[in-house]
Amino acid sequence: MLLRIIFLWLVPVFEGMSLGVLAMVLHEAGHLAAALCVGLRIRRVGIGWKGMYLVREPGPLWKNILVSLAGPCTNLLLSLIWLRHDGLSLANLCFGLVNLLPIEGSDGDRILGYLQKAREARPTAD
Repeated sequence: MLLRIIFLWLVPVFEGMSLGVLAMVLHEAGHLAAALCVGLRIRRVGIGWKGMYLVREPGPLWKNILVSLAGPCTNLLLSLIWLRHDGLSLANLCFGLVNLLPIEGSDGDRILGYLQKAREARPTAD
């Protein structure tokens, strides 16, 4: 009986973790595809304590914004495509939305920084 309870609890936990890892891989694939499409060279793809990451050469402001938006947009688009698979849709939705928040190190934080640089770079009318 105890083994059955443990099994019934662990299966959803591992399923959720697996779906989260899949959402993370798809997220980074979105960044990778966008970087390659706009002509930015990829230096490294790896796994760290916060998850997967991509290191690329710096580019112009608009390319940096596009590549930073590509990961969360990939997750949000996939959450709509996979509506019939509740778990995968939810994992992608959560991963995409959380990455748009301006939390240190997130895509949202990076995008906000790029937009602030763009605003500062605009000539002001005297």
